[in-house]
Amino acid sequence: MKVLAVLLSLFAVGHCHLCLLSPPQRGSMSGINTPAANDCILTTGPCGGRQPGRDATFYGRGENITVTFMKNLDHYNKTNPGKFVISLSERQTVAPKVLATVPDAGEPSLHIYSVKVMAPMEPPNTMHFLQVTYEPNNAQAPKAFYQCSDVGFEPRP
Repeated sequence: MKVLAVLLSLFAVGHCHLCLLSPPQRGSMSGINTPAANDCILTTGPCGGRQPGRDATFYGRGENITVTFMKNLDHYNKTNPGKFVISLSERQTVAPKVLATVPDAGEPSLHIYSVKVMAPMEPPNTMHFLQVTYEPNNAQAPKAFYQCSDVGFEPRP
């Protein structure tokens, strides 16, 4: 029985989790209120291997945006804490522009973060992806975990 408990705990540690709630992440949000949810395990950059969706969230150029995300499974490193990075990129661009960085202060699994960022003054109808990355800086976890949302910017009166 102890062996089974150890194996299950190692499985959980090997899969870090990050969910993007608003704007909504690509793909499903199935079961995200449970630690170690499958839709929050994305370790391939820039967007966890998920392709752009058909639906995008639109914001006004220069508008304040609240980005809400969840640490679905905690991988806090007390010795050298990691961070969350919010960035934005045009769909064709490889290197995203960093909009905000949030330190991992050891909040528990299922902790929700809300961060205000400024929408860029991009040309109208230019499609982007907003990316949140969890970099736990923990040798017991993968290097980074990714979620993306498709966004666009339009002029507002």
